[in-house]
Amino acid sequence: MNSKGTSELCHLFADWRTEDRKLAACVDEIRDWMSEVNQLGVPHFGETASRLQPLRDCLTEHFEREDTMLAKLAELYPAASPEVNAFKRQTSADHRLLLSRLDELHDRLKEVDPPFASWTDAMDEVDVFFEEMEQHERSEADRVGMLMPGTSDPGDGLVGGS
Repeated sequence: MNSKGTSELCHLFADWRTEDRKLAACVDEIRDWMSEVNQLGVPHFGETASRLQPLRDCLTEHFEREDTMLAKLAELYPAASPEVNAFKRQTSADHRLLLSRLDELHDRLKEVDPPFASWTDAMDEVDVFFEEMEQHERSEADRVGMLMPGTSDPGDGLVGGS
């Protein structure tokens, strides 16, 4: 790869890390709010649903940028084409699943009579979703790091990186 391509690829991965940090900040904000609400002991199902909507918007934007970055990666690093194509297929499936799970959780939280055994159970489900999303991001970071030529630490600076 020429130096221009390497420079573009480095910029691409810097953007990837920035995207990961933005998403983590969005999740941290909701988790902080959930912690405060839990201390009050009063369920806020509808407000939780309202707070998840901006997360969905953030995720949608994040996933669109990742798709763009993966397309650029395939263009800049053609030697990794089979790996990049497999990565693109897997992340696309993961993104659809995560958005679907978030939509389902959001819909259940905003019901007049939310179908959860308790407020704690509802918050546990939200937290499980966050953990699955973070695992997805760590997995992406690992795969991106393996594709990045000359990277010594695939997760360096990324959410959930080692």
